[in-house]
Amino acid sequence: EVLPAIRKHGFYIDTTREIDPDVVISLCNQIKAQRRKLELALEDNHILEQQVYELAPKANYYDLVLNCKDVVSVSEIAKDYGKTAQWLNDFLRKADVQYQMQGQKTWLLKSQYATEGYTQSKTHTYLGSDGENHTKMHTYWTQKGRLFIYHLLKAKGILPLIEREMEGFNGN
Repeated sequence: EVLPAIRKHGFYIDTTREIDPDVVISLCNQIKAQRRKLELALEDNHILEQQVYELAPKANYYDLVLNCKDVVSVSEIAKDYGKTAQWLNDFLRKADVQYQMQGQKTWLLKSQYATEGYTQSKTHTYLGSDGENHTKMHTYWTQKGRLFIYHLLKAKGILPLIEREMEGFNGN
């Protein structure tokens, strides 16, 4: 009698005892509330799974970039934003991140950033118009520095082209 009732109705009530309808209603309301919580949790889980699916390529890209030991020029970073190296250098100067020594063309980081591993300098040799070999130092950005610039620009509402395209694609 008990098992068939549970299979059919999902519960069993002993009809030989007196039943308090308020207790039954309370139990039913608790079951209903638990089911609603479960439904909401499943909806939230589905939304989170979709977000993970959508963000996974972006996360993989950032992991790849941050683990890369290569350095990039300011021109390459600026191109990610549809800007020029001159624009990005000027932005970084105005943000008090870098400066140029008097009479020099090379950009140097301000002291609070100089030890963060954001840049590397490389010396290049070239043949001058005087026929002599000369050297010139160039500053390149590490991937850590590239991420630093990303956060600076993002704080000002400036996103790389790829993120702008993704926002447009997602309808944002």
